[in-house]
Amino acid sequence: MGKKFLPSAVALLGGAAGFALRKWQLNTAFEADTGLAIPGATATTVLVAFSLLVVLFLLPLCRGQEKTLTWDKAFANGRGNAVFATALLLGAILLLGSAGLEVMHFSENAARTYAGETRVFRIVSRALLSLRILLCLGSLPAVFLWIRAIFRGEGGTESLASLVPCLLCCLWLISDYQLRSADPVVMDYVYEVFAIVTILLGLYYIAGHAFGNGRPRRTLYFCLLGAYFSLVTLADPHSMTDLLRYGFAVIYLSAHAILILTHPPVEEAPAEPEREADENA
Repeated sequence: MGKKFLPSAVALLGGAAGFALRKWQLNTAFEADTGLAIPGATATTVLVAFSLLVVLFLLPLCRGQEKTLTWDKAFANGRGNAVFATALLLGAILLLGSAGLEVMHFSENAARTYAGETRVFRIVSRALLSLRILLCLGSLPAVFLWIRAIFRGEGGTESLASLVPCLLCCLWLISDYQLRSADPVVMDYVYEVFAIVTILLGLYYIAGHAFGNGRPRRTLYFCLLGAYFSLVTLADPHSMTDLLRYGFAVIYLSAHAILILTHPPVEEAPAEPEREADENA
């Protein structure tokens, strides 16, 4: 049983170590006056090498899973599992909290973020921010429906609820790109981009199981990477709304990864008995 949890342990413990390394990088690998990255900084090299090691080490661990799994097999251990349900509800509450904070600071954030841009750009950006808030709010009932389906073992069919977090991450990625695209110091934000992209892919492959396209290897891999990079980027100076979303990602992706790692053995279909030759032939 212990070996089944090794991939999750690598991602979570690796994420904790990556968080410490990122803190070291932020404190020592950037010029104090200009904020530019210092070429060849030891902390930067160590964190890049460590992250690459985690990315590569998880590959063979995830390849031990089946190529395909039905919805009921992939999440079988979530049925009647109160710990799993509680964890996902906690994640949904974090999303709700992030939405509440964005509502409170909507005008302030919009004015600060999009000052100096064209009128059309400001309108589009405000619309994206509004949609992100709505999707954060909508994630609470969506995750609740998803939890209920797994808890009761009533899934296996198309579930639109599983797509709400995916849409949220799409908008989150677009908004983050708008804020970061003009920043010449890539090391300032590269880990948060990795985090959002892998979170999105993890959510996408989780949802795929509900549409008859379950890929447990890819689901597990990107769930673990999403958790790892989310923990690493928590060391960055994010807003509280982003911190809550990263917390949701760590909980949500890790919970589904553990379900896949502990799914019951897949019974092979019994071989069809050979047809007896027709005696009269």
